[in-house]
Amino acid sequence: MSSRASLHGLTVFSTGNEELDSRLGGGVPHPSFIVVEGENGTAKTTFAAQLTLGALKSGLRAVFFTTESTVKQLLAQTKNVTIDLTSYYIKGQLVIHTIYLRDRIWDSKWIKSGFGALLSYLLENRENIQLAVIDSLTPLLEHLEPDDLSRLIYTARLLVANGVSLIVTIHTGVVDEKIAKHIRAAADVYYQLGLASVGGKQVKVLRVVKARGVPGVVEGVVAFDVDPAFGIKIVPIVVAHS
Repeated sequence: MSSRASLHGLTVFSTGNEELDSRLGGGVPHPSFIVVEGENGTAKTTFAAQLTLGALKSGLRAVFFTTESTVKQLLAQTKNVTIDLTSYYIKGQLVIHTIYLRDRIWDSKWIKSGFGALLSYLLENRENIQLAVIDSLTPLLEHLEPDDLSRLIYTARLLVANGVSLIVTIHTGVVDEKIAKHIRAAADVYYQLGLASVGGKQVKVLRVVKARGVPGVVEGVVAFDVDPAFGIKIVPIVVAHS
């Protein structure tokens, strides 16, 4: 049985947002290695949380690693934009681990040790989860070597082969471009987030650079805003490619 047919018969999972699903060709390919890249302020965490919520609603079990906040902060931040992960966290369908230690000096030795433990955790638990998220991978990549990057890509491929989707977010312009290129090339799905000004209004822009396995037609560029009352809200404006 192929990995794509091994879990609930899913080949995609919903984002939990019908408008976004329709523009992404029906949802997010599953299982797949998904890279979400963008500069600061482009809603990478919000977008990753939206995909996580959709996966949870589709019945998948998920683990979310955050390097940018505490568990409490992450749940509060996402709930504030109506992406409520709390109930899934309470009942155990979602597990959240924080690698964020405000007063800790992020030295290379500590990062490499933590990174190795993270990858080992994913491999050891691949029978119990169907989605893993690392938000953000950036502070880890800054301290890693080529062998570590190869291990990350190997782990991603092994997870996908076992029916697990892996989502990682990275910051544009912070990660070394050679490393970023390797990660993009290894991805099955590559979403690029940016900002654009349309009619005097600043919106966020999602560019679908790569999406292997989607069943429908993908819109290459999707404009959206993050509304506290509605979460991710599609902006019906055609944004020209830059």
